[in-house]
Amino acid sequence: MRVTPSLPDPLAGKLLVQVPDRERSATVARLLERELARRERELEEACQAANADSVLAEEVAEWQSFGDAVPEGAAAGMRRRGR
Repeated sequence: MRVTPSLPDPLAGKLLVQVPDRERSATVARLLERELARRERELEEACQAANADSVLAEEVAEWQSFGDAVPEGAAAGMRRRGR
């Protein structure tokens, strides 16, 4: 797949000067892989921290219980009225 990113002129100039023509795509791909892996690790760490947060877990349990409070016939009545 071809992707054409826009780079600031100073960065593009450094790339053109420092990386040989035939190595540019591989270099950009390698750098992008590193950055995406770093971001994925950060997201995973944030998810783990959120999952370990007992206060957040209590709030989620409370939010999930809201649907349990709807009387059994109320949901069917709402569907019949087009809600």
